[in-house]
Amino acid sequence: MLRDAEISAADFIDIALAGLPGEDDIATVTIIANQLVTAVEIYSHPTKRDSARLKVGNAYEAMVRSAKAGSDHQLQYARNFTSFASSAEHNDLIRELLDGKLAGLKVDADLRWTFVTALAERGLMDKAALSAELLKDNTLTGQLAHATCLAALPNAEAKAQTWKSLTTAEISTSLREAQIAGFQRALHRPLLAAYVDPYFDLLMDTWGKKSYEVASKFATALYPTFITTQETLDKTIKWLDTTGKDGQAGLRRLVSEGRDALDRALKAQARDK
Repeated sequence: MLRDAEISAADFIDIALAGLPGEDDIATVTIIANQLVTAVEIYSHPTKRDSARLKVGNAYEAMVRSAKAGSDHQLQYARNFTSFASSAEHNDLIRELLDGKLAGLKVDADLRWTFVTALAERGLMDKAALSAELLKDNTLTGQLAHATCLAALPNAEAKAQTWKSLTTAEISTSLREAQIAGFQRALHRPLLAAYVDPYFDLLMDTWGKKSYEVASKFATALYPTFITTQETLDKTIKWLDTTGKDGQAGLRRLVSEGRDALDRALKAQARDK
């Protein structure tokens, strides 16, 4: 219903938050959390996005603090909370969670990196702090999480270095996925806007010179998903009608899917206005 603009993002958020605290099934809790991320970051009208994120963040903060200590719900709420944290109080809670101050919450290496990434994304951890975190978990998984954190730093230098690595370096599939996860952050729209044109400029060359795995990942994962504007849609259509007109069917299909998703997002945003 939401993706088809049958209800507004604001209404969906209200419905989801009303039912979430009473949901017993942890799989459903996870699904709702993912839907809320999409509702806030993709389908909310730009003028309402920040307030929507804050509203959901406040709801998750309350659920984190009230959940039964040591429960699966406490763990899932804490993990999902990081997607919506958007106030000084929220940032303080992430630090508390990282420091193990929430009774019953077991902070293993994976959860720790979730909190570290959230802090890095918000500019609350620098490279030195991230290096210190890597020393605590210098495993392959830890190294990949560290790479995600570096790409998630909210500055132009971090984005430029990550983009260069993704487009010019020969890197492993796992490292590529880790860097993309850090690069594509909804909170970094102003930084990501600078990569809309380079994305379209490199599509044909990447598809022609890279393996299918690398090229298809570039086409789908680096599509400017969070730059949900008419301008981005127009650029997508223009590429399909001009530069990519004679492109291979596989590439055109992937870009067309991005176009269709963006078109749906714009309609949903209009419904939420």
